[in-house]
Amino acid sequence: MKRKMKMRLKFLIVLLSISVAFVACDKDDLSGDATLKISAKIKNGVTEKSSSNITSAQLTFNEGYVWVSEIVFDGDIKGEASVSKSIERFSKINFATGIAEPSLDDIIIPAGEYTSVYLGVELRDEDSQPCILMKGTYQRTDGTSSPIEFRFNSGEVFEAESDGTIVESNKTAIASIVFDPSVWFSVISATRLDNATVNNDGVIIISESSNESIFDDVADRLDVSTEAEFK
Repeated sequence: MKRKMKMRLKFLIVLLSISVAFVACDKDDLSGDATLKISAKIKNGVTEKSSSNITSAQLTFNEGYVWVSEIVFDGDIKGEASVSKSIERFSKINFATGIAEPSLDDIIIPAGEYTSVYLGVELRDEDSQPCILMKGTYQRTDGTSSPIEFRFNSGEVFEAESDGTIVESNKTAIASIVFDPSVWFSVISATRLDNATVNNDGVIIISESSNESIFDDVADRLDVSTEAEFK
């Protein structure tokens, strides 16, 4: 069943930990405008799992995209008025390159010393095309391997909050969403993936209509161990 309800997943609380790069700068550097660029990537790191569960070496995702429909940026500049920007645009962000098409590097925000920042990213939810697609390889316990795809289609809203961010004039501030599928799949045993259905092309599809039980368990963990970097 398609997930129609839009979920607001809190980056700071349960979804994302924000890494803010503080830049030493003069006050003159905070008087103009800056550019906000939205990017995304996949993290494939080693995570602690029980021996019955898969490891990052057995399951690797290295390409795909996230398809967004709206970006919202709100912030409070110290001693000045609040800033609010909303960009409605269907844009695919390539995980391998971090490049969005059409581009998401033209969001102009005032430079300044922000006392709080909010970033909201809504996923596209218009039709049956996935808004998150991850492609990789799964190596079974018997040594054989198959291509694997994770397809997610629902209009979730990812939200991030941060304090004390400095944005310099005429510079680009990059907000990058970092997905960590190795943690999402940590609840899936090797046995379940070993026995997952393979399509006619030899691909393991994890979606709402293929290997549904695995999909449900993974989708429930979209709010775990995804990181955002704002710098």
